[in-house]
Amino acid sequence: MTPSSEGRVPNVLVVEDDEMLAARLSDYLGARGMSATPVETLPSARQMLKRHQFDVVVLDLNLGEHDGLSLARELAENAGPPVVIASSRIDESDRVLGLELGADDYLVKPFSFRELLARIKVVLRRTGTSRRALSRRIATFGGWTFDASALRLTDQSGRDIAVTGGEMTLLRVFIEHPNRVLLRSQILALTKRSDADVFDRAIDVLVGRLRRKIEDDPKRPRLILTVRGEGYRFAADVKWSATTD
Repeated sequence: MTPSSEGRVPNVLVVEDDEMLAARLSDYLGARGMSATPVETLPSARQMLKRHQFDVVVLDLNLGEHDGLSLARELAENAGPPVVIASSRIDESDRVLGLELGADDYLVKPFSFRELLARIKVVLRRTGTSRRALSRRIATFGGWTFDASALRLTDQSGRDIAVTGGEMTLLRVFIEHPNRVLLRSQILALTKRSDADVFDRAIDVLVGRLRRKIEDDPKRPRLILTVRGEGYRFAADVKWSATTD
């Protein structure tokens, strides 16, 4: 079996309305060290997420009369498990929207189970790495507090701000490299994203999502600055302190 970064077998929720595909995919993941639970509807997915803890959600978008994007948005807004969208929607606008709403990766059907497994592992490794790298450490910048060990981002008033696994990993990269120009290729490598060759706008989309959460005016950012023709610079003084746990 392949344990997660916390020593558990990764628990995957497969939200797919094609019953045969969902069963085959769940069997495939199960045979490769993961615990996979298939559901065919959005209401069933929400019920499972209320009752059980999942490490990642594999999400189809076309779910009968429901749109899976609403679930991706809900999980992102409530700091739920990371989401890998697996959809037949091939337009770039759909892919951009999925990532903007909070998905950590986007895979277009038809896809190989092997590739999906690789992407799931990358997402799990990325979120797990962020927990380990900043374990027992808290960063403060511009009035914000980022506690990676508790997976919490709080604003100046102490209010929790929901961040996805991808946003948390990107923020970790920025706060560990303050006041340095980071090329997109460097950010892709540091975040260990799996879609660099497939979707080169992934970092820009993720930056946009993060800006909307930490910038006073996302259209005129003061923390995450764009360096034209190169990449981004995190223009903040970062101070570190140790947690007590």
